[in-house]
Amino acid sequence: MKWILIVFVALIVILLIVRFIGRTINNAAPSDGINESMYIDVNGQQQWINIYGENKENPVMLYLHGGPGDSHSYGDWVILRKLAKDYTVVNWDQRDCGKTWINDPKGTPITPEIMRDDLSVVVDYLLDYMGKEKLTLLGMSWGTMYGGDYALEHPDKVECMISLSLVYDDRESQKGLKEDFLKWSENEPEYHEMAEKYDPLFFAEMTENKLKLMNDFMNAEQSERAAMEQNNPELSELIKNSREQSQIAQALNARYLPEEESYFDGDINVIEAVFFNPYYSLFDYFKILQYDPESDFSLSSQNFIDDFSLKNRTVYEMPYYVLQGDKDDNGGVEKSYFDSVKAPDKEFRYTEGGHMSTMLQSEKLAEFIHEIAQKQKTVKE
Repeated sequence: MKWILIVFVALIVILLIVRFIGRTINNAAPSDGINESMYIDVNGQQQWINIYGENKENPVMLYLHGGPGDSHSYGDWVILRKLAKDYTVVNWDQRDCGKTWINDPKGTPITPEIMRDDLSVVVDYLLDYMGKEKLTLLGMSWGTMYGGDYALEHPDKVECMISLSLVYDDRESQKGLKEDFLKWSENEPEYHEMAEKYDPLFFAEMTENKLKLMNDFMNAEQSERAAMEQNNPELSELIKNSREQSQIAQALNARYLPEEESYFDGDINVIEAVFFNPYYSLFDYFKILQYDPESDFSLSSQNFIDDFSLKNRTVYEMPYYVLQGDKDDNGGVEKSYFDSVKAPDKEFRYTEGGHMSTMLQSEKLAEFIHEIAQKQKTVKE
């Protein structure tokens, strides 16, 4: 037992030494570039940003992660560094998530107004800090709406808008998914009947009164729920319909949609990315494992994302580019939105895969971004 313990301790020490060396190397700045992490005050919260680039003269790109509240800064730093030959890339953990939450958790309901104000503060800070007049926004999923909304309102500060896994309007995407279910199930009567009954906006369009009934029911003790249903016909009908819609959605998703990709499906080594992350201490990892989106990240309303919809907002004063998974365009609605966009230059490109494919295929992403950078350089010259 003594020798087993000695060997175990020795292995831990070796791993810690290897991690220290790897993190030290990754934390170094390129000779002509920058690698700085910091907390900045953003409307009363200390929010985390990392600035990394191989040449300080390159244009600045602000990466807007998905969610809201879905930071992957524990691993996506490897992907973003692949863009650093062309851009000085800024990774930002938005309000109450990632390293921002670790350092300064707030837990108060987040409104669309505070999120817009947060982005304005971060953009202004970066432009001043890096001595630039404009920057490029790179949005992923929710970040495509978040960034698109800002770009449309502040064209004087955005030189290019790039969207990965575009979602221009969440409701239209859900309706597009129903169209796909109906098409895919044409030769399967059982599933086609389910697709016809499927209401993609059932929960999104729930009235405040019905939402309150549902919340009261879900928050009640298990022993009280049967009596609540029995004594309230409206609640009973609501619960019945909710269960039916949930069951239909689960059945259709299981039948027709591929499993969502994970980091392990990408072209990066996830374990290496996490182990040698120069920005996360072991304590940071311990803390982030305790992160509970339901209690630590709170949106002000059920339909928070609707406030950032890009529907009928199609005139961009800067180039507009989209990289989309070919299995991530429900009913073709994202491509339809892109086709309606008016911009000085635009391009829509499919890549193989689902919603996460645009980040997970990091080499293809880097190629896409490089082509855009070359276009922008030509325009400036």
